[in-house]
Amino acid sequence: MSGLITTANAQNDLPRLDLASLTPPANWQRAGSIAGNADQTTLKTQTGNTLLVGSAGQPLPLTTQPGDFMLQFDWLTTAGATTLLTLPNGYVLDLTKNRSTKAPGLWQTTAISYQAGMGKKPAMLVKYTQNGIILSEGETLPAQSATKPVQLLAKNGSVAIRNVGVRALANRNVASWAGPLAYKLYKEAIETREGMAGKTLVKTDTVSRISYDVAYGQPGNFSIFYDGKLNVPTAGDYQFEMHMGGFGGLWIDGKQVVAMDRRYLGTPETSTVPLTAGTHEVQVLFSRSWPRPGLGLYVSQAGTRPQALQADGSLPEFAPVGQVLIEPDAKPTLIRSFIQMPGEITKRTHAMSVGSRTGLHYAVDLDQMALLMAWKGNFADATDMWYERGEPQLLKPNGTTVYPAPRTALVVLPTAATAWPDSVGENVLQYKGYSLDKDGSPSIDYTMNGTTIRDQIRPTGTSLSRTLTLGGTAPTGQLYCRLAGGKTLEEISKGLYAVDDRSYYVRFDPKAPVSVRQSGGRQELIMPVSMKNGAATVQYSLEF
Repeated sequence: MSGLITTANAQNDLPRLDLASLTPPANWQRAGSIAGNADQTTLKTQTGNTLLVGSAGQPLPLTTQPGDFMLQFDWLTTAGATTLLTLPNGYVLDLTKNRSTKAPGLWQTTAISYQAGMGKKPAMLVKYTQNGIILSEGETLPAQSATKPVQLLAKNGSVAIRNVGVRALANRNVASWAGPLAYKLYKEAIETREGMAGKTLVKTDTVSRISYDVAYGQPGNFSIFYDGKLNVPTAGDYQFEMHMGGFGGLWIDGKQVVAMDRRYLGTPETSTVPLTAGTHEVQVLFSRSWPRPGLGLYVSQAGTRPQALQADGSLPEFAPVGQVLIEPDAKPTLIRSFIQMPGEITKRTHAMSVGSRTGLHYAVDLDQMALLMAWKGNFADATDMWYERGEPQLLKPNGTTVYPAPRTALVVLPTAATAWPDSVGENVLQYKGYSLDKDGSPSIDYTMNGTTIRDQIRPTGTSLSRTLTLGGTAPTGQLYCRLAGGKTLEEISKGLYAVDDRSYYVRFDPKAPVSVRQSGGRQELIMPVSMKNGAATVQYSLEF
């Protein structure tokens, strides 16, 4: 094995389409970047070749792929624009017409998997997602009269597109087992490869393909470790897709390419690995746990469908878990749960999620006065809390999600250059509970060294407004508020910033003394807060 390994969770890596290879109509132009905000009706561009920007007129052909394919791209629009995607059979998707669509001027991602019709069998939209949210799955499409190119159309307004990935899906084997695979069956559940030492070995043998069924008749939890050689005829990038109902991981040539973790069937983990021509050692560790059991491993290359490396029956036909979805009542719905933040090892254990019929929702860490995430669309997926044992006890957002700045909103800093703390202790910040307004919205109360703080987050039109009201004794030292943090901050206009490559907007009073600073390789929007006559108020909003 050589080069870098890249991983993805349940979303295949697609070969990037060179936009220079496209011949755009006259109403489309090449650009390097976008300027402007959510209120503008035209897109201001800067010179370059990484984007294509179109206005009303002729559609942009993206691919003439006649068979099965996957397509993914980023796009943004002007205010009031309508953007349409036409599939090969003529079926049209309105990308701008759903609850999860982001505000104008923000980048979002659309991905589709398409299966062409054959004979009397109609075409199928295998999966259609926007910003990671499944909008359609397994949808049979109307009969086609002729195959057409996939086209993107700005029906009105303007649209920009970038990061186009296309992958044809042909049925062709790309690798094969070089011989029998050795396996070891252990009596106990094992969660690391090193953990096999000292465990009770039940059986050792060989098989021609990976199979969950070698453990047939084994009661309770157990573990299977496979070790075999995979023959790769040509050098290139190979994508491995691991399915399991339980705990498992994958190693190739001694390097871990799928981390050990517990997963449900239907939620595969994928990893793209550069391999040389020849044989490569493949090791799989699977540990039986409480999810519905099964084990599968697939391999593919650009332009091919995933090829099964497991025996028939090892991976049962996927039966989707009955999702436990929650939608708000007439008044806001409040749910206490654990929340797992991206990039964090431990769960947030004192989280509360608030859902609103407006379609704008949020979650906070009550102990830290931290806005963890905000999302739009449907409210919450509580499957990991309430399905069967609910072992993870996690609530997940069920819409387009942004992660503003999951740290304490207000802290005292010795200087404006002092790093913002990851968390604060109870000796600094005390959570005092929350009360409900007449409409059922929570107001969360804290104290900080004699200062009282009320945190109120409310949907207002197309944004979430946050108001922090301070009273009592002013804290010793300079108090600051952290409005946002990200890899990049782009000033759109006075009082309006785009965060993380136009993922969302932060809007505040243009007269507020907000400044941008660098800290730990990231950028932050912070503002000094001074109390006058025992009171102060901080207000800003998120738009996405």
